[in-house]
Amino acid sequence: MSPDPMDPDPMNPDPMNPDPMNPPGPAAALFTCSPSAVPDELPLPRLSRAQLQNTLQFALALALPNDAASIWAAVKPTFARYPADVITPAPGDLRGGYGRADQAIQQTQVDAMFDTAVAIGAQLTSTTARMTALLGACATDASTTNDRACLEAFVQRFGARVTRAPLKPAEVTTYANISDPTPVAPAAVADVIVTLLSAPQTLYRVEHGTLDSAATAPLSAYELAARLSYQYWQSPPDDALWAAAADGSLLTAAGFDAQLDRLVNDARLSASLDEFASQWLRLTELPPLDALSADPTFKAFAGSTLPAASSRDAMVNDVLASLTATVRGGGNASDFLTDRRAFATDDFVAGVYGVAKWSGTGAAPLPASSKRAGLLTRAAMLSTGTAMTRPIHKGYLVRNAILCQQVGAPPQNVDLTPPMSTGSMTTRQAVEAKTGSGVCAGCHPTRINPPGFLTEGFDALGRERTAEQLFDATGHVTGTLPIDSSAAPVLTPGDTRKMADAVELTQAIDATRLYQSCLARQYFRFSAIRYESSSRDGCALAAMETAARAGKPLTEVLEAYARTASFKQRRFQ
Repeated sequence: MSPDPMDPDPMNPDPMNPDPMNPPGPAAALFTCSPSAVPDELPLPRLSRAQLQNTLQFALALALPNDAASIWAAVKPTFARYPADVITPAPGDLRGGYGRADQAIQQTQVDAMFDTAVAIGAQLTSTTARMTALLGACATDASTTNDRACLEAFVQRFGARVTRAPLKPAEVTTYANISDPTPVAPAAVADVIVTLLSAPQTLYRVEHGTLDSAATAPLSAYELAARLSYQYWQSPPDDALWAAAADGSLLTAAGFDAQLDRLVNDARLSASLDEFASQWLRLTELPPLDALSADPTFKAFAGSTLPAASSRDAMVNDVLASLTATVRGGGNASDFLTDRRAFATDDFVAGVYGVAKWSGTGAAPLPASSKRAGLLTRAAMLSTGTAMTRPIHKGYLVRNAILCQQVGAPPQNVDLTPPMSTGSMTTRQAVEAKTGSGVCAGCHPTRINPPGFLTEGFDALGRERTAEQLFDATGHVTGTLPIDSSAAPVLTPGDTRKMADAVELTQAIDATRLYQSCLARQYFRFSAIRYESSSRDGCALAAMETAARAGKPLTEVLEAYARTASFKQRRFQ
């Protein structure tokens, strides 16, 4: 979707009359709710790869709970051929985006899903014991008079939960007819299962609403249940949510609130949070940290303890565990930004933080250094997989992902090779030399570089430092130069204060409240499976922004999206 021409640009520095001794207050809120605005609607949302996998595993647990794990292990290699969702960048964003926004349909997806359905059907019907557990004794007894009714009962029970709505009698008949003339023969039942798992109602969120002739219609209870469950758990409705849809209580204010609170406060929320944070903070871009373990320069830089193959995932999980702990602890957006706890489950990462390895449960240790300011100084946000920091990358991440301030594309034919330190220059000095003049000077010195420079008190493995060692290609030290981690990031127009380090940067980011507004924007993108229009989507954006800026718990920010009128209705025009 194209950027909305009415969307404001939150980053247009105007350093006229700066007053460094009197920093500005919070920036103005970015979103307003216009009740008459009509939001966009994704016509037919395709389940993401993660949601599809969860749906298939849910179907197995529904069909044969005792064999579900072993059956999934058998069919998992087939499903592995289903392609990963492609990260779709937002308008004006050169890197970040969300896999949920990938709504393309490829032949490889169709083939992999069909083959997986065939494999599941074969597994579920592979033995007499499984057939009996699946359909009941009627599937394997001597009588054939009850076979059709037996199959129809299975279709009605299994099909409703897999397609996420009760089947009409005609639909039950259609599915059951696939098995004729032998309703409970294993191959015939397998064909029915394959058809149910391949149905559009299984692979997509098919929503009709409850008013056939209206352009905007309330969702049915079952459609609302599916929206909630895929939003917060990335899976079909569980028994409790299904029951609330069946008895109609989900459509009442009290019933909706009860289910929403349950979903958001359940441990199953973590899977959705992990996907959101991984893509919002570009954690997927962190390369393996042990790839250069044999390189002389990297070995000399890393020192006596090299990162292990597990260190990359441990760094990523450190960020994700911080978010989960903040949410479960009732924390707000600022708490996540400033969380100093080290959730390091890997010896190397624990060493980076100078703490004991976290057990995975209970309280996580705090690094002794006050320079660990929180999110921006977590190892995953600083590491590059090389011996060199990348201030440009870090600055762009802060500007674009944390503050939602667009930077713009680099000029065509510009040299995109990361500047490297030399025998006489630090990495910062090399960046300044390369980007301080010519076409690069329009963005780098004021927008891109400064936030990155403020984190240069940490090296390319996330370790705290005050000096940068310089190496030649053989790993010999050629010099040591002091680090300059000061910069003026100009987070809001007119604020040209010079800051000392990542601690002051974190404090300033939190104070602007642009981070909270950006969090609302980013969560909308993840949740709506599309990119926003500030004018048309203002109500949902403003609801989350208001909660985040007011310091409400992150659970309330997440819930604010589902409480909007647009979440509970379907638009057809």
